[in-house]
Amino acid sequence: MLLLVTGSSATAQTCPPRGEAEGRCIELTADGTAEVSEVQISPGQTTTFVFDSDLRADGLTLEGRERFEVADPGKRTLTLVPSEEIRGEKPSKVTVCFADDAAPACTTFRLIVHPAIGERQVRIFRNPRPVESVQAELKKSYEENARLRAENERLRTERDRPDGLAGLFDSGMMDERGIPCSNADFLLRPKAALSVRRVITCRAPGRMLVRVDLKAPDDAAPWMTQGAKLVGPKGEELEGSIWQPRPLHPRKPLTLYIEVQTENVQTVGPFTLKLWEADGLRLVTLGNVTFPALAEGPGL
Repeated sequence: MLLLVTGSSATAQTCPPRGEAEGRCIELTADGTAEVSEVQISPGQTTTFVFDSDLRADGLTLEGRERFEVADPGKRTLTLVPSEEIRGEKPSKVTVCFADDAAPACTTFRLIVHPAIGERQVRIFRNPRPVESVQAELKKSYEENARLRAENERLRTERDRPDGLAGLFDSGMMDERGIPCSNADFLLRPKAALSVRRVITCRAPGRMLVRVDLKAPDDAAPWMTQGAKLVGPKGEELEGSIWQPRPLHPRKPLTLYIEVQTENVQTVGPFTLKLWEADGLRLVTLGNVTFPALAEGPGL
């Protein structure tokens, strides 16, 4: 039986703490209109929905209505008594709409059939808001989502390039003339795992960049640099961040960038540059790696 009874409008309420009221309690919010709450029903048992807002008499939609006895609609209470024919059926839905112009305008419940146990009473507290307020908030959310999508796209694009000086160098926005750079007269230590064709070093306030052109022997396994370190003439060690766009394969040379933070480092070298791969079994060591002095300001 479906019953909608009258009632006066009331101030929006909230559900009491669990266990302090009879039956189930559901709160509706303006931004949760797409949410569907599940309510358990059982053949021959009464489940009553009690609302705190007036319902529209023509705003009821009940799937499988032929399996429910229905009565003339009223205002604030919806009582469902499913027939025995509903036993073993899949869940159905019931939707009710409210009489005012506030949001949420409607709400939907998924009716889950249990052979023996149904919820006797479900109280629904609605926290209505003017439609204009919801529309303004949705507009703000759309604008924020658009901003975040643009930011995400920018970050996705930048993910394919290194940051800092290496990114400027790799993107072509800066070359050796942009900041002090020089070709390093490096020394490749014996037993190096790779061949080094050229080393370019650059400086900027607080940063040093090493560009290394690498080539792998014809029978070498792919190389992916895991770590890089500069060791100064006094034993000072500077860990570098690495940009290697792909693994190094034989006959496919590539350029590797190492960028180092250089706060309070007063020397220009010479440094020893050490490169190693993931398992640490292969190593490349370059000696006599020097950096140009800055054009202005104190040396780093």
